[in-house]
Amino acid sequence: MIVYKSTHILSKVQAGEVIVSVPRRFLITNKSLMAIYGPHPLSTHQLLALHLVLLCRDRESWWEPYTSLLPSHFSTMPVKYPTELQNHLPHSLTEQVAQQKHKIEEDFVAAAKFFNSKRDSLQSQEPILYEEYEWAWLCVNTRCIHLKTADATAKGGNMALAPMLDFLNHAWDAKIQSDFNIKNQCFEIKTLVPYAKGEQVFISYGPHDNLAILKEYGFVVPDNVFNYIQLDDEVWSLFDDMETPEGAIIKKQILEGAGYSGDYSIKKGDVSFRLLCALRLLALEGAGRPGFNRRVMQWNDVVMGQTERISADNERRVMIMLQSICGQVHEEAAREVEELEEIMNNNSPGMHPFAVRFLHSTWNETKAIASEMLIEIEEKLPLIT
Repeated sequence: MIVYKSTHILSKVQAGEVIVSVPRRFLITNKSLMAIYGPHPLSTHQLLALHLVLLCRDRESWWEPYTSLLPSHFSTMPVKYPTELQNHLPHSLTEQVAQQKHKIEEDFVAAAKFFNSKRDSLQSQEPILYEEYEWAWLCVNTRCIHLKTADATAKGGNMALAPMLDFLNHAWDAKIQSDFNIKNQCFEIKTLVPYAKGEQVFISYGPHDNLAILKEYGFVVPDNVFNYIQLDDEVWSLFDDMETPEGAIIKKQILEGAGYSGDYSIKKGDVSFRLLCALRLLALEGAGRPGFNRRVMQWNDVVMGQTERISADNERRVMIMLQSICGQVHEEAAREVEELEEIMNNNSPGMHPFAVRFLHSTWNETKAIASEMLIEIEEKLPLIT
């Protein structure tokens, strides 16, 4: 393994070299914890979080050098935002954060129940508190690695905590390979690109947009090419506004039957095909009336790639509807940016400054994507003939 200080390389590294190697004995896994807790009903995530709580209580633990380096808080993660700041989350993220909060609460109940059944054998009389378990759960969520090696006893995925990997930062364009090396019994990270002396080494958590990264890890990445805007709510509202109740039901059933119901999005320079399919169907007139089935067949030809468009008029309507949606999104994003700037300037108590800054950044990104799309639509509309 190469010598490194923090995450900056002290010597030149070639593509294909192992940059981090963590021996098995330093991995906290379901299998290693089975030796302590025995058979258990918990998921690996639940058990790792419970174990981390107990490790942090033991100041004489062999793992203390590791646990002492773990974050003291997760105030930049949306699940920990105060209500005032949560009210500024995008709609698509609000529901996901609520689900995450519910998941933590469910896992706490399961872990606490198991711990209470083992308190005598573990020689621990202090009950598990929700606050310390939530902290440990978030530690696992932000730091665990996923092992590809089989473990039939690991429920909910074979994950592990691996000291030292916390020093490596994420970059969307980092190119690495990671896996457990059975030969040397080490978890290894290999770089697929070279690094010069003094450069910072990055790893990639995967092709995630900034809202996903913010929810799961509590930060955002500048110039993230995976950023996009989810538009399901706006599209369904448009269906309800432009169609009769019967027509909206018919068209939504057509989309569901064709496998194009939901997951509508735009990103920089691109409109998802799913979104175009939904808007092209919405642009068809006469739902439930004679001749509509023939127009749906034309729509299906576009969906199947047999033709590029239904008609110039249909395509024009699609662009106008998309323009309306992007205009609404841009207006909302601009308003959120302004309100979050006011919060930043006022140094609102109870809000971590980076939490506000990261959320402000995501709305700025949304505003920029919507703005660019509006410009593209303005240029395309006169050319549709």
